[in-house]
Amino acid sequence: MPVFGHYRYYAARPGLATHTHPGTVEICYLERGYQTYRAAGSEYQLMGGDVFVTAPDEPHDTGGRPEDPGVLYWLNLRMPRSGGSFLMLPAAESALLAARLCSLPERQFTGSPVLKRIFNAIFDLYDQPEDAFRRVAIANQLVRCILEVMHCSKRYQGMQCSPPIAAIVEQVKSCPELTYSLAGLAQEAGLSVSRFKVKFKEQMGIAPHEFILRCKMDAAKGLLAGEGRSVTETAMHLGFSTSQYFATVFKRFTQQTPVEFCAKGPVTPLRPGALQPRSHV
Repeated sequence: MPVFGHYRYYAARPGLATHTHPGTVEICYLERGYQTYRAAGSEYQLMGGDVFVTAPDEPHDTGGRPEDPGVLYWLNLRMPRSGGSFLMLPAAESALLAARLCSLPERQFTGSPVLKRIFNAIFDLYDQPEDAFRRVAIANQLVRCILEVMHCSKRYQGMQCSPPIAAIVEQVKSCPELTYSLAGLAQEAGLSVSRFKVKFKEQMGIAPHEFILRCKMDAAKGLLAGEGRSVTETAMHLGFSTSQYFATVFKRFTQQTPVEFCAKGPVTPLRPGALQPRSHV
């Protein structure tokens, strides 16, 4: 039986140690948030809506970083042996599906909301009483999931980020110390507040308020460890009303308090490409 599940984290959790899945392909669909994964010597920065696939027996982890706040679905599929059946399919179709899944052109690409619906359908079926129909229905949904992943991989050209949203992203990254309002940002983008929130989340994977906080937390790391500022100085510089609130947000995103972070010594380099909008196509 394939292994599948999901998490919904509101604060950072301990990262994944290096591990493998013998003979098994793992498919992760990050519905919301950001997450770092490392595989084959490279780091991959996922944003909401991305799919990430690891090959059988491939070591992977979160690159020494925590699992970020967000919502993620995962599926582990053991590949069939030569001549064996896969998800109740005949041997020839099983071999074809497994081969295609193990030879995707990219390991990271933009998924689709259909994947969430498929995962939720699998969870609903799994809660039903065990019988032959349930097994067939689950197998059918798993085949749908694989085909949808293949379709998303094939059509992937990079997440479309419109020029107005990209400009706001760069502005917030460049000046995280400023105070931003949704109304002001929406006006800059030429959108209503409600439309701006929808567009921003579609293109960046998370809500604008959370994006702003993430940029402030990345800046805080440099201020605390790189410039040696105090917690209070850092909090005030980044526009937080109190150092206590700043410390709460910092721990939510890093799994440690500012004091604990400073005690660990030099700052860990910021993730290359993190919080970057993808090119508009």
